[in-house]
Amino acid sequence: MKRKSDLHFGKLVVDFANAPTPEEAGALFVRGAAKAFGYGPAFLKLALDRYPTLKRFEAALPAGDRELVGLLLAERRLLSVINNLPCNIALASYEYDQARELLFKIQPLEPKWDCENPYEEDEVRISVGAEGKVWLDEVAEMFDDRAPLTEEMDEVKERLLECMREFVALGERILAIRRAIPAEKTHEAQKWAAYHSRIEAEQEVLAELLERWRATLGEIVEAGDLSRSQALLDVLVVYNVVNRRELAVGEDGAIYEKPLFGESYFTERAGLADEYYHNVLVYALVEYLRGGGNRDRLRRCPQCGAFFIATPGRPAGKECGRCGRRKGRSG
Repeated sequence: MKRKSDLHFGKLVVDFANAPTPEEAGALFVRGAAKAFGYGPAFLKLALDRYPTLKRFEAALPAGDRELVGLLLAERRLLSVINNLPCNIALASYEYDQARELLFKIQPLEPKWDCENPYEEDEVRISVGAEGKVWLDEVAEMFDDRAPLTEEMDEVKERLLECMREFVALGERILAIRRAIPAEKTHEAQKWAAYHSRIEAEQEVLAELLERWRATLGEIVEAGDLSRSQALLDVLVVYNVVNRRELAVGEDGAIYEKPLFGESYFTERAGLADEYYHNVLVYALVEYLRGGGNRDRLRRCPQCGAFFIATPGRPAGKECGRCGRRKGRSG
């Protein structure tokens, strides 16, 4: 790994923390990593081309798939709402074809000691047919029989029934489209919907990381004694795990040190999303702080709250470059 200046490592972390949205945070992360680890423009283009964003998804989604993909995504979001209701009943699946069954899984209210697994979930299947809303009455009856009997559950029941009406209505529209198109087009739309959901899930991780890193940098900037900064101590715990050097043998027989974050780390994007970003940010922050005087150059703008790295000799307490330029123009 070709070493760059401490400033590039600091900029990687600062730019990430200042990102206005999770999607922009991801792109800034890739750009910052390219500079910090000394990778060239060819790497940057490849990494950005492979970086999943909702903007790129929208541009690539075929026009003929948009309606079905939109319905599938709405169905996924509604399923998440249903399964996050505070009760012991979850909707496991909806079988569209043939029987058209809803499959519910129910956590027992009390252990079933006569079973091998006393906490094994029960399964209840409810057919969605053409008999009006009979199926909805069966869902209500299942809830009354299986859910806790409390006043709070009455509200949960009404919310569940409301969601189920919408869920099955979405299913009707999805089924109508599926019956009108070839099976391969259905599979294609399902793949697009799954890809969109993965992007959304990663951006949820990024949103949480943005909050965490803004809090971490804020504590480090404001800390009077870094040796007592819990945020920095927590970062060092991760750094000491991540910063493990490995030796390998090259094709020429020479022994060399493998890079911690080689180009393939960013282009193949292996591992969990949280660790993928967090481990690099931890490494970059510590490498920046190890430089003499760098901690004092890491500041937070009193005007807009953005983090920035001051140029040497810049008086303490000055605002970031953007606010300084704005102030200069207004003055």
